[in-house]
Amino acid sequence: MAKIEAEEYLPDPRTLGSEEKRPELNVQDVLRLDTVPPPKTLLESSNYTLGTDSIEASRYFSQEFADLEARHLWPKVWQFACWEHDIPNAGDISVYRILDRSVLIVRQRDMSIKAFVNACLHRGRELCSQDAHKAELRCPYHGYTWALEGHLKWTPSKWDFPQVDEKAFSLPQIKVDVWNGFVFVNFDDEAPPLKKHLGKIVEQWEAWDFSSRYKSVHVEKRIKCNWKAGQDAFIEAFHTFSTHSQGVGAVPDDCAQHDVYPDDPHVSRFHVVMGFPSPRIDPAPLPEETFDILCSRFLPEAVGTEAGKMKEGETPRSATARIARVAYANRGVNVDDLSDAELLDPVSYFVFPNFMPWPHIAYPLVYRFRPDSDPDYCIWETMLFQTFSGERPPSGPHYKLDLEDRLDSIEELGALGLVLQQDAEQLPLVQSGMKNLASGQLVLSEYQEVRIRHFHRTLEYYLGIE
Repeated sequence: MAKIEAEEYLPDPRTLGSEEKRPELNVQDVLRLDTVPPPKTLLESSNYTLGTDSIEASRYFSQEFADLEARHLWPKVWQFACWEHDIPNAGDISVYRILDRSVLIVRQRDMSIKAFVNACLHRGRELCSQDAHKAELRCPYHGYTWALEGHLKWTPSKWDFPQVDEKAFSLPQIKVDVWNGFVFVNFDDEAPPLKKHLGKIVEQWEAWDFSSRYKSVHVEKRIKCNWKAGQDAFIEAFHTFSTHSQGVGAVPDDCAQHDVYPDDPHVSRFHVVMGFPSPRIDPAPLPEETFDILCSRFLPEAVGTEAGKMKEGETPRSATARIARVAYANRGVNVDDLSDAELLDPVSYFVFPNFMPWPHIAYPLVYRFRPDSDPDYCIWETMLFQTFSGERPPSGPHYKLDLEDRLDSIEELGALGLVLQQDAEQLPLVQSGMKNLASGQLVLSEYQEVRIRHFHRTLEYYLGIE
């Protein structure tokens, strides 16, 4: 596929209207008019902002700041480590890495899950370098062997280790817990329970159950930007108009709802209501044009047919909800109990420090950004969690891409691959450009980028920054 630069999608600047006033379109007003109303949690908004303070750009490329994170953040927070159904059988092992730390997440014989420090207690060799299935944990270097439960089973040349007390030579455990199929670990023995860390998302996600999902693809890409710079891009919708402008005829980017909570430092979310053009386009596209954009996404075979036309009394949103139900039925997916919003809308949650799950069937995503030892780089992960019927399918392929590998080359990502590739082309330029700011400050919008400010406030708390 030919390389596509983000600039190719930019609308003609002459089509831009005045932006002196906040757009009138309101997410809550739209949801209350939907044909099938959404879960109660979506009918709430926080209406809370955090001022207009700038952010020091240096925290995205300073080695000193990265060292602070390595000492005070990653050893102290609950972090998403693996998908529970990637280790379905006793002896299945997932390896999770964060900077210099490595953890073994091991399915036990009783089907519980334990997490161990991934290092032989003899000379420190990693017990597993990649995901595996094993009957025991045997060091490949000298043969020290532990049971799946973590107790020592065998000491090579036992006579030569008089100092080793076998009863006390068990593998050190890491705190581990599971929520909604997602396995979390925490290196801090004194950390509060996972559910306390998850805060509002636990109650809000009672409307959704990922036990009926399977992981269809996992794409891991090394990218030249700080993990926070990458993450910032996915906790706002503000960049949609310029970076993903092929869809602005049906995505009201400026009208997204952004929720942060004064009593919950770890959780935030946004909600974009599909079926309306960006308020920045002047003149606005006709309703039929907006519907055509969405019809081509949900049911492309209907475009140009009678089924692909708006009916009398329909809006682009209600018409899209109708054809989306047809599209899912054609795939054998029962969506009778789902609201219009769950069928159509991007809703994204963020759980500090780097877990980004999207609950809706329309955008079955999870993102995770992990730091690299060099603050100018990070690991960006994209996972898709699809619905299924009958027996759970096995997880799909796990791709590992380097700097020059393209996300739109991954067939399993579908149309999302192009969108992610557009982001991938922006982020390295964001990273380099931040170093060139004359003021050394990032200027954030008060509302549309409030989740970025909320994330950084919490980060500052963990790092002890006033």
